[in-house]
Amino acid sequence: MKKFLKILLIVVWILLVAGAGVMVGFAEVEHYKQPCKQVVVNIDYGAADVLITKKDIDSLILKTAGMVKGKPLGYINTASIEGVIRKQPYIAKVKVYESNEGSLFVQIRQREPLLRIINRKYESFYLDESGALLPLNPNFSARVLVATGVIDDSYIQNPTYRVNILALSDSIFYDSLMTNLYKLTMYITHDKFLKAQIDQIYVNDAGEFELIPRVGNHLILLGSADDLDNKFRKLFAFYTLGLNKIGWNKYNVINIKYKNQVVCSKI
Repeated sequence: MKKFLKILLIVVWILLVAGAGVMVGFAEVEHYKQPCKQVVVNIDYGAADVLITKKDIDSLILKTAGMVKGKPLGYINTASIEGVIRKQPYIAKVKVYESNEGSLFVQIRQREPLLRIINRKYESFYLDESGALLPLNPNFSARVLVATGVIDDSYIQNPTYRVNILALSDSIFYDSLMTNLYKLTMYITHDKFLKAQIDQIYVNDAGEFELIPRVGNHLILLGSADDLDNKFRKLFAFYTLGLNKIGWNKYNVINIKYKNQVVCSKI
């Protein structure tokens, strides 16, 4: 009797598992046949200006998969759509998936430009928050810090370049101009006062940095991208204790390159 009950229990479990499999299969078939009711595109811009729009994404989907609205979900290749969107230069992350209710969701995070670079050949491109290069968008412009001067780096020649952010703490790794520009720009944009005051970075013939402020008719000689804490602490102190008293147009050049001193001059 016990043996019979044991066999019966096994049979019942097999039937339950088989039944569940049939139900799952039936649900998948129904989902496969269900028409796409809508395409929902969500773009996270973070703190950046718009470089890619929902209209751009809709156009990419149309070129890749045709008119998806009304098409059975089983005929929509989400992996293909995701792959095409991911190849776009302004996309940091993308995820494409379907809901049980018949919607196609496209979740996107846009890359955030950090610095606009104009090299000595007048090629213009961005350096983004991840340390990668980014082309300009002819339809939109990001309002970010600008770097000009003796810059030979090029997006066209090296579109896959990326700053080794993890190695920034080691001076051996950040001796390249692009890496130092990234380091300096990150420092400026994450400081409330400097972000409001510094308008442009200029790279001179010696490869040193000169800063052009928004307020005052002076040039700030920074030198290298080393010891930024001390250099900008001196600048802030001089602004507060000096220029606020004698006037912001008193000097043409403010040199903060040297340790423990600020050297001012008129041209």
